[in-house]
Amino acid sequence: MSSSSQAAARAVLMLCFALAPTLACAQAPRSGEYIVSTQCAKCHASGVAGAPKIGDREAWSARVKAGVDPLVRSAIKGHGAMPSRGGMADLTDPEIRDAVIHMVTRSIAP
Repeated sequence: MSSSSQAAARAVLMLCFALAPTLACAQAPRSGEYIVSTQCAKCHASGVAGAPKIGDREAWSARVKAGVDPLVRSAIKGHGAMPSRGGMADLTDPEIRDAVIHMVTRSIAP
């Protein structure tokens, strides 16, 4: 390999190492079902600290009367004992929305 080819290969390798942390952090969106099962259910499965239980039709129906958006905003900002983003700081707004919709659907769907 010539010295110019070696230099080019080194440059490409250095670029790959420089981009690796950025590429490693990029991930596919997590599903609402995944987020609920791995995080939200810690409180919403049993109703810890007043969290509405998943499956409690009455509790969720009352909360969803104004629509899903207020619930999503509460999940993003935190509400009562629930920390912002449900305690998962790396959740995106669309992921939070999917998780809220998943809980509502499991709770009020016939």
